[in-house]
Amino acid sequence: MNKIKRLLLVMITFVMNGCDKSTNKIENELVFSREDFKETKTLSNPEEIVIKDLLYPASFRVMNDSLLIVDNQPVCDYLLEVYSLNSLTAVKRHINRGNGPGEMLSCSMSLHDNQNETFFLRDLSTNLCYVTDLSTLLQNNVFKPSSSFKLSSEISIGADICLMSDNRYVGCHMWYLEDPNFSVVDAPLMVLKRGEDNGKGINDYPFMVASVNGSLLFTHPDTNHIWSLDMHRDIIRIYNDSLCQIGSLSGPDNFRPSYTRKEIKAPVAFVTFEGEKFYTSYIDYYLTEKHIYLVYQGTEYFDPTNLLPVEIFKLDYSGNLLCNYKVDRYVYSISIDRSEKYLYCASRKSLEEPPTILKYTLNTK
Repeated sequence: MNKIKRLLLVMITFVMNGCDKSTNKIENELVFSREDFKETKTLSNPEEIVIKDLLYPASFRVMNDSLLIVDNQPVCDYLLEVYSLNSLTAVKRHINRGNGPGEMLSCSMSLHDNQNETFFLRDLSTNLCYVTDLSTLLQNNVFKPSSSFKLSSEISIGADICLMSDNRYVGCHMWYLEDPNFSVVDAPLMVLKRGEDNGKGINDYPFMVASVNGSLLFTHPDTNHIWSLDMHRDIIRIYNDSLCQIGSLSGPDNFRPSYTRKEIKAPVAFVTFEGEKFYTSYIDYYLTEKHIYLVYQGTEYFDPTNLLPVEIFKLDYSGNLLCNYKVDRYVYSISIDRSEKYLYCASRKSLEEPPTILKYTLNTK
């Protein structure tokens, strides 16, 4: 029995027995290396998809193997667009830039699933979250979200949130760090009712750790366990719906960051990585019917002017490590078609230039 399957069996036993947060002890922490993947493939020579009338994309996703959903930089007049991949023209343009009805000051899109058309948009300037779906976007000429709510001030702006089905959501705590010298809260994740906020802000905490913490979050479709992909350490933590950690997968580089206090003129001390390092691990993910695709950067020195090639880890929903795709360049904002033959993604050489849209072939059979 391989070690990933052993992890799942231990997790099931652990959930049945409950968990004790006070002990903070996880019995099923397993480590993997690149050699544990069943396959390793190189992705190179992609096809570039050129759309002449794109505005200034921040990211994009492909839906139904035919539509490109784009969220734009806040300098654009329209912050959300839908393009046809067949005609390479705009189908819909939504959300004017502004602070009036139906407008947003910025738009961050969370769309990571080709089985579900519902997704959410986040205005990072106002901390509002808007829930919508692809059908509504296509049917209407104005943006009509199915719901909206204000996120808690304690939720990290640069990290992810995970919408639950019962008017709750899970987010990364802005003030948590896995270092007792700089963390004043007990857990990295918190569950809140939509619209709930205790009003705490920057003056209520001694350290600002938001630049060195944060995770990408999603729920397992069968178990509803929450998978937390650390953005700065190469570790995946798995929680049950009570936010008790029931497992972890660490690897393949085993980052162990150290932190230091940076002295600046501000009401709160800022915490950074020690040694002028900046660790970057998981930067994106995408879910299909059968598989999980994780974009992994794996660097200790992040240079925004020279973005390095990434790897994409393919897992099944039992946690088996199926394939390590070594991509020939930096990519993010990935999408997988329903047949899982093609990878669509954004790519650029530095954060100073606009992204291009690429299409890789995953399966040549």
